[in-house]
Amino acid sequence: MRRHDCVQRLSAWHLVVLLAGRKQIVSPDLLQWVTSRSEAMASSGQSVLCVYRYDPLDRLADCSAAGQGSTRLFYQKTLLATQIQGQVQHTLMRTDEHLLACLSAENNQRDGTLLATDQQQSVIAAQGLEFAYTPYGHRHPSGRASLPGFTGQRVDPVTGHYLLGNGYRAFNPVLMRFNSPDSLSPFGEGGVNAYGYCDGDPVNWVDLTGSTPTLMKGLLRAFKIMKPSRRLSTDGVIGSSVLRGSDGMNLSASAPQLSRSAAVRQVESVSVSAKKLNKQAGLDYRKSAKEFKANDKLYSQYVERATQLKKKANTALSLYDEDGLPYEYDLVQQYKKSQKNLANPIQNLSTPPSYKLALKISNAEEELRLIRQQM
Repeated sequence: MRRHDCVQRLSAWHLVVLLAGRKQIVSPDLLQWVTSRSEAMASSGQSVLCVYRYDPLDRLADCSAAGQGSTRLFYQKTLLATQIQGQVQHTLMRTDEHLLACLSAENNQRDGTLLATDQQQSVIAAQGLEFAYTPYGHRHPSGRASLPGFTGQRVDPVTGHYLLGNGYRAFNPVLMRFNSPDSLSPFGEGGVNAYGYCDGDPVNWVDLTGSTPTLMKGLLRAFKIMKPSRRLSTDGVIGSSVLRGSDGMNLSASAPQLSRSAAVRQVESVSVSAKKLNKQAGLDYRKSAKEFKANDKLYSQYVERATQLKKKANTALSLYDEDGLPYEYDLVQQYKKSQKNLANPIQNLSTPPSYKLALKISNAEEELRLIRQQM
């Protein structure tokens, strides 16, 4: 069996077969055929690399890689919370959608790893580790598989893909596309490209569901479309539990508030706000949002100029007779000047166009390039 082929099972009633990225529900009547097919594959030297099992909510519940044992997955609302493989357990700690730490337990020994994430919630650093990603989320395969990766998603241990939507679709960061088409494409929210990721803009957009991309929350807050996350009070202690990290620091947490322990005060003393870090790096969300808005206006004006120039093509033809000679020289020169003003290429702006304008600008560039050649 090829690397991307695998067999998935859903309870005792259905068998889900994933071949070349296509997921199909197989009725129990075809179970015998699937079994014989698996036996034929085994006899030909091919083998099943991984078995995926789904729960009744169509979420990935179990991942059994060949020779590695079974990994069970547990969720809190729509986000992955815990994965257990044998005696090893990894639990992610979050506040709202932000990743904070990964708590690991093995043979009654516990360890905590603090996580640093970027504005897309991609894990870029842990204790003693650093991660770098391509725009579409590919990172070096030597990273710890237990830690989340691009946009905070779990990395599949067999393929290295991201099973977005809790197992709905597999995203391949190397090919920069999904392995299977979107059920909401091409006429729904999935967009025209059924295999595309975030409409070709993975920097400003994220896709956590495997179906519908959303604008990054930092930009939404900058445009005041989304309210900032609420702050959790650190006053009072409610049922706190203490875990000892690998560096000897106690990680104290309580639900729903943090305790005022010495460990918390130690973390607070060295903590730096994201606003301060952005200021040091020369980043300003409000300024960036204004630039996006202003530049998008210029992009729109550019598309309008190209449309006007195309509409004036008939007018240009009417200025010449059948022999190609101008009826009135001054009028022709004046019209050529206005054409050149409209056909000026777009200026270099500090921000890219929004994905809705990108295709229009590409078409306008091609049309104006031909017109400039004719001039």
